[in-house]
Amino acid sequence: MTKTRNSAGRGGTGQGLTEERILEAALKIIDNNGLAKFSVRDVARALGVYPTALYWYVKNRDEILARVISYATRDIASPDVDQDWRDWLRAFLGSYRKSVQQHPNIAPLIGAQLIANGGIRADMIDRILTVLTKAGFADELLIDAYNVVISAQVGFVTQELAQLPADDLEAWAEAHRKRISTIDVMAYPTLARHLPAMANRAFILRWSNGSTVPLDSSFDLFVDVVILGLEQKLSMSKAKTKA
Repeated sequence: MTKTRNSAGRGGTGQGLTEERILEAALKIIDNNGLAKFSVRDVARALGVYPTALYWYVKNRDEILARVISYATRDIASPDVDQDWRDWLRAFLGSYRKSVQQHPNIAPLIGAQLIANGGIRADMIDRILTVLTKAGFADELLIDAYNVVISAQVGFVTQELAQLPADDLEAWAEAHRKRISTIDVMAYPTLARHLPAMANRAFILRWSNGSTVPLDSSFDLFVDVVILGLEQKLSMSKAKTKA
């Protein structure tokens, strides 16, 4: 349930402040200005209240950031947990990626900082465990499989939407293009042979992130590999149980 209080605004008038309004304003600021420039004061200013009014709902900046991730991904499609677990996982990972693509500036938070754990999505965790349990994952293998799913969920997206330099992006991109184009073809012949196809379409060898150059086919292959790996482990576990 969304918390609502009659908080005093800048002019002393009630603003009908809610947690959802705070998160909506925070996400909009991050979308527009990036994560590095985000501040609680900016959120308060956008809502027309003093910063202290926000602390009825959130403890500090870190808590806002944690909850923003859950808020930004709140509309992830919820596949039917009764469908084949492979189909469920493929749909789930794809839906999560699409949600983060809409708000790429949150990507640095979701994988690299434990702050993100403050916005626990118990519903999402429960769905993942339900699907894996029905598939036959159990005991330690269930925990390992869950960790693999979470890593797959955030890992590729975090890398694909890696943060670009905040200052003079065009100059940085041009300099990186030049660095790539001057790779020693004699010293690294295999890399040189594939470089034209990989330039700006492969990790490390790119100057754009997934906001403008999404790596769709690579993501699809990544998901296939994750599913095949889990499938193989599950098959081995079942065979061991029967032996």
